[in-house]
Formats: sequence, structure tokens, C-alpha cells
Amino acid sequence: MNFLTGKTRGEEAFQMAAMVDVVFILLAFFVLASEFNLPERDVSLGYSNAKMLARGAAAEDFPAAVPVRLQRSGTDVVITIGQARLRNNDFDGIRGKLTEINMPAIRVQIQADEDLAIDPVVRAIDAVLASPMKVFSVSRLSVAPPAG
Repeated sequence: MNFLTGKTRGEEAFQMAAMVDVVFILLAFFVLASEFNLPERDVSLGYSNAKMLARGAAAEDFPAAVPVRLQRSGTDVVITIGQARLRNNDFDGIRGKLTEINMPAIRVQIQADEDLAIDPVVRAIDAVLASPMKVFSVSRLSVAPPAG
């Protein structure tokens, strides 16, 4: 617009069709990217707060904690969950076994050999957190005194 001469150029037209297209694309993106009907989750740990036990089972039917024992054997780590012995250094097996147990109401107790480096303990913690059983504790493996 030329203010000095009073002449106007052609009117500038706002392209509403392009704006509507952009709005619908954004709407479609947000609808497709949203997750609906999910259980409420604890933000800090990312697991459901529901205490789930199998039908017909009571908390008294199960141990207070599932023991995961980590013992050093040379350069390997011997892993035992309850009475089941996993392959050496099989930290994915921890996740698999705890997923098989699938009792979030029961605590997992990681018992590590005091001579064990921190890396295997952290890998065991990661495996527990990747399973449905999120509540855990870490302690030193208590070794029974020799008989004699």
C-alpha cells in the first residue's frame, strides 16, 4: 500500500485452504500418536500400581521375596533365581525368569557376592526393571560358614 499517493495494490488474500490442511494434518498426527485406555502408571518407575496375584492365590502362598543370587566364578557370574540356576552371565535370563513368574506384588532380592564388580549387579538391576516385577532390593550374598 502506498500511503503517499493513495493508490493501493491488489488485495492480499489469506489462503484459508492451506491453513485448514495444516490443522487437519496436525490433528491426525496427535490422534495417531496418542495412547488411550492405558492403566495409570507411576511416572518415576513406569509400572502399574496394581497388586496382581494369580486367581485363587494368596500372598501367604508365596515367599516374601524372590532371591536372585550373583556369585563370581573366575571371570563368569553364576546366576541363581530361587532354586533355578541360569547359564553363566545370562542377565537376559533373569528378565525371562521373572517375566515367567510375573508376580509384581512380590519383591525381588538381588544378593551379590562381595567380590563381584558393580557392572554385573547393575546389569541384574536392569534385567529386574525390564521385567514385570519392579520392586527390588540389593544386598550382600551371605555365605554359610564352613561345616566343621
